Amino acid sequence: MTTAAAVPAPPVYRMGRYPGQESELTMTARCMDGGCAWESEPTPQPGTRAVGCESHTAATGHITFAVRLEYIALVTTEAAGGEGSG
Repeated sequence: MTTAAAVPAPPVYRMGRYPGQESELTMTARCMDGGCAWESEPTPQPGTRAVGCESHTAATGHITFAVRLEYIALVTTEAAGGEGSG
């Protein structure tokens, strides 16, 4: 009879926005219509109106955008079922 070796449990990773002063929320957008090179300025205000998609659509009729949201996060490892240290 063959006994299977114990497989170690993978670590648990938790990610959340870092509440410190370095924490930034940044949103940008770029037009995906053909060869259009329009890109928004980065803004800390989420939403299409804040990045200028609505005004670009009104001016050009372009309706498809790639929108990117970035933020700083801390990633900590925790024991399964534990409270973590981070």
